[in-house]
Amino acid sequence: MNKVTVLGLTAFVILLGCSSPREQCVSNAQSPRLIAMNDRSIVAQNLERGYAIHTQQVPHSYQGQCQDKNLKYYSCIVNASRTQETPVAIDMQREETKLKQLDAKIKRLAEDERRQVAECNLLPDD
Repeated sequence: MNKVTVLGLTAFVILLGCSSPREQCVSNAQSPRLIAMNDRSIVAQNLERGYAIHTQQVPHSYQGQCQDKNLKYYSCIVNASRTQETPVAIDMQREETKLKQLDAKIKRLAEDERRQVAECNLLPDD
């Protein structure tokens, strides 16, 4: 799952706690389709590029500045991590099949969402 998805889902969960029963119901109804659309976007980008991108956090150390309890600076080794992106070969035919399957899934989820939202409209909006 990429950073945008994680941040979006985190914001979604936070906002969900502040919404009315109807808004929560609508958000729950929309969530599966939005997740599938995000997955579709990733597959489409991979097909457009011709390869996928594997992202990982790689630890590393560097010479930095630290402070002691008296707030004096001294040189020290700082441990950190950086994001490393690596191209990964994909099976184009398999990805095209996956894209078609996601399109069909999104269509089904959109129909389910419409039904669920209609039911949500029966809930109070406060």
